[in-house]
Amino acid sequence: MDRASFLARLAKGRVQPPARPLESPEPPPADPLEELTQKLRATGMGVHLLASAEAALQQALALIKDSGAQRLGAADLGPELNQLLAGAAEKAGFEVVKAGDDRAASDTIEPLSAGLTRAEMAVAQVGALVQVARPGGGRLLSLMPPLHVALLHAGDILPALSDLAEALKDPARFPGGLPPAVSLIGGPSKTGDIEAVIVLGVHGPGRVEVVIWS
Repeated sequence: MDRASFLARLAKGRVQPPARPLESPEPPPADPLEELTQKLRATGMGVHLLASAEAALQQALALIKDSGAQRLGAADLGPELNQLLAGAAEKAGFEVVKAGDDRAASDTIEPLSAGLTRAEMAVAQVGALVQVARPGGGRLLSLMPPLHVALLHAGDILPALSDLAEALKDPARFPGGLPPAVSLIGGPSKTGDIEAVIVLGVHGPGRVEVVIWS
């Protein structure tokens, strides 16, 4: 387009950019668990598959113990896991600090070297865990300690990102209404700001382990 033609278009009003066809979105995976597992591992997360809630909790505590931590922060893990946590942690020799999503909890969480949460959901299509802010929830614990171990039930894996909005409005999942904040965790905290060298754990957990049970 020459200058005269361009100026003539300006005189008629706003120049409209040429229409571009929208790219087709990636289709939902046929096997959400397999897709999620592959994508989480590709981003540097550890993934462990167990057959029961009890086995998953034991695996989570073993990972924390192997890290050298003696105190761990734990959020609301759901009824079946909350009942098991106290006995399992005592047997493993852990001091458990209950820490949920409130302002007062941040001072409690910051000194902890490990956080144990239950991810409310995960999205297989993008390979991300979903942690929401809620009373007793684990969003702060997923952001602050250097080690984050997330428990996830296979039934809480959403196939596609388009499913997330409806799931967040589901009163069966969130009886208190839409959560005030949602985090999608796609890997350990990392930055490449200094000379393009990737450094883990600068702005949050440098290690994330995901324990999934079915």
